[in-house]
Amino acid sequence: MKWHPAKLATAIPLVLVAAFLAWYGGFIIVDALIDYSADRDVTYLTVGGASLAVSALFATAALLTVSPARHRRGWLVLAVVALVASAMPYASMIGPVGYAANAALALLAVGSALAYLVDDGRGHPSRHA
Repeated sequence: MKWHPAKLATAIPLVLVAAFLAWYGGFIIVDALIDYSADRDVTYLTVGGASLAVSALFATAALLTVSPARHRRGWLVLAVVALVASAMPYASMIGPVGYAANAALALLAVGSALAYLVDDGRGHPSRHA
């Protein structure tokens, strides 16, 4: 399998974001389970779970980017899920950093939609885009 430098350059930041969010989400969940307090456990588990879910979105984008096969429907599904996820009120859960999460998810949704529109499913650029 031949690795294309442009695909790798695109996938590496996606993998780094996914790895950080997975670590962060896992850290929050473990912290909630170690320091048991009924008041804050629900919030911690929600933030940790949301972080793991968003990490899965970025990891999926990285895998779709480097995959030699064309997954046009995968890009469409990723665009829709990222768009819905970008509408969530992360700022109310984690503060001002949540606005960055919303922006990153919106950019992921736009990029996935563009990848869906540009690829015609046969490995050739679409004539419609």
